[in-house]
Amino acid sequence: MGWRHLGRYLRALEDQGDLIRITHPVDCYLEAGCIADKLVKNDGPAVIFEKPRLPDGTISELPLAMNLFGTRRRTNQALRVEQPAEIGYKLTELMKPDIGTFVKRPWKAWPLAKRALALPPKKVRKGACQQVRMAEPDVTKLPIPTTWMHDGGPFITLPLVVTKNPETEEHNLGMYRAQVFGPTEVGLHWQMHKHGAEHAEANDGKMPVAICMGGPPEVMFSAIAPLPDNLEEYMFAGMLGESRLRITKCLTQDLWVPAECDVVIEGYTIPGETRLEGPFGDHFGHYSLEGQFPVLHVTAITHRKNAVVPMTIVGKPPMEDGYLGEAIGSAFLPVLQFQHRDVCNVFLPLETGFHNLAIVASKQRYPAQARKTALGLWGAGQMMFLKSIVATGPNHDVKDLDALLDVLDQNVSIPDDLVVLDGMVADQLAHAAPVEGIHSKLLIDASTERQQNGADVNLDSIEAITQHRWLRPSMLVVTTNIEGGPSEMENTEVLDESAAAAQREKISLLRNSIWQLENSDNLRWLFITDDNLDLDADDAMRTLLWQLFCRFEVKRDLHFSDDGGRICWDATAPIPSKEGPVPVRRWPAVCLHDPDVQEKVDEWYEQEVRKWA
Repeated sequence: MGWRHLGRYLRALEDQGDLIRITHPVDCYLEAGCIADKLVKNDGPAVIFEKPRLPDGTISELPLAMNLFGTRRRTNQALRVEQPAEIGYKLTELMKPDIGTFVKRPWKAWPLAKRALALPPKKVRKGACQQVRMAEPDVTKLPIPTTWMHDGGPFITLPLVVTKNPETEEHNLGMYRAQVFGPTEVGLHWQMHKHGAEHAEANDGKMPVAICMGGPPEVMFSAIAPLPDNLEEYMFAGMLGESRLRITKCLTQDLWVPAECDVVIEGYTIPGETRLEGPFGDHFGHYSLEGQFPVLHVTAITHRKNAVVPMTIVGKPPMEDGYLGEAIGSAFLPVLQFQHRDVCNVFLPLETGFHNLAIVASKQRYPAQARKTALGLWGAGQMMFLKSIVATGPNHDVKDLDALLDVLDQNVSIPDDLVVLDGMVADQLAHAAPVEGIHSKLLIDASTERQQNGADVNLDSIEAITQHRWLRPSMLVVTTNIEGGPSEMENTEVLDESAAAAQREKISLLRNSIWQLENSDNLRWLFITDDNLDLDADDAMRTLLWQLFCRFEVKRDLHFSDDGGRICWDATAPIPSKEGPVPVRRWPAVCLHDPDVQEKVDEWYEQEVRKWA
């Protein structure tokens, strides 16, 4: 059985020593998010802030919970599985039941029938989420954090946004960040590809919307799961919890919401009405910049008597959302394999923000089968957002990043094994894309074993190199200084054509200088990045992976040698420009904490939390 409500999960974490309570006041502005980040980066416990301080200086009546899913173990516990793949196996059994077995042995069908019976949600007259109704609805009275210095305001970061199709009445549960504009106005950041946006376009009048917070962990997981269109999130939550999900009617809107969630914000949107939303420190490690998005007009706020408000933070990985993303990847792998029979395994490294890299192990019975498999995945639901796919053979360990370097070194013939697709769908949050929602994609076919020689190059003569590191015999990363490059601390809003031209020229001269060195013919992979990366640091490779895939645009930042046999991958932060071969839009700052707040949190962690570890 499922957790029934969030409180049960929190008690379980506390009983096993995996949750701490902070009893002194903690500011929702910058401080709470910084603490949560510190905990997730150190494999720390979940945390409840019992006295979250609101921007007006008062203490919220409701506690704030964070880092609830910040380890693989906690995420699995929330889903009540040993391995998330168990979820996928249950789904595929529902998609294609073993009729032959059930005819011969009818009793074996009972577990499947029980699972099917748990799918339809159960309507109840009044839910626990409506035990308390705020006399005057005011979203600013809820403990909603502002995490990063340049965030446009407080953001609800674990929202369960409920909308419905105006024709079919089918409900959708999505997780779209929500910015607090004021007591009764909230910005809804649903992207053009999402069902929320689709429902809004189909409405010709006020559209009812509810933002739910908390509830059973399986409901939160359902909101972010890439479900088939014929499987509603409420049904999936019932399957996860092995019991029909209880839902109840909103008090002021024609919507049904999870009855056991902690807080419900009811309201409506008006067709065509938008407001400037953002910036927001996002899961690619940079800010997603301002844009026009719908406004929720709040009509009611209700909550449980013992409500806890759960939130998360996103930013430079690894973050809590990374563990949820990994769980989704594992959970839906059996479904992906059911739909794409050539897929052996798939892994989306959390360091790359998930939508930037997939490592795909494919069957390889005939030439180019791995390529066929990879191209098919780009049409599979949310995998359409993927920027890069590395296709490997069936026995490749997709989670071993050292093994990834090995196959790139030995199995890839440049340019024959690289496929570039221009003008493809991109995540709206992909800041490196030259046009919002559109970018190029890269397929690297590393499925064929080869024997290739490495390079033996002396770099002492090249002054532009700050540091270098050999990753593999054919694979070199160098750092260099880019004068006038974007600051990590500030959003770069203004185009600087001369500085951008100088950057392009420096990268060109640097790569050609290296490629012209003696014995450089077998230097097939050249990575260039900024010299703010210390290649000797303990986390250098994790940071490099983030830079390589979260900064680059395929068509703009991949450069081939004249003979086509070598590639330079430019991962330096690009200076905004319109005059280059491929434009660079505004370049956002990196998600960094306020230095004073960070120092305060570091001191607190050393004194109070390290002993927990």
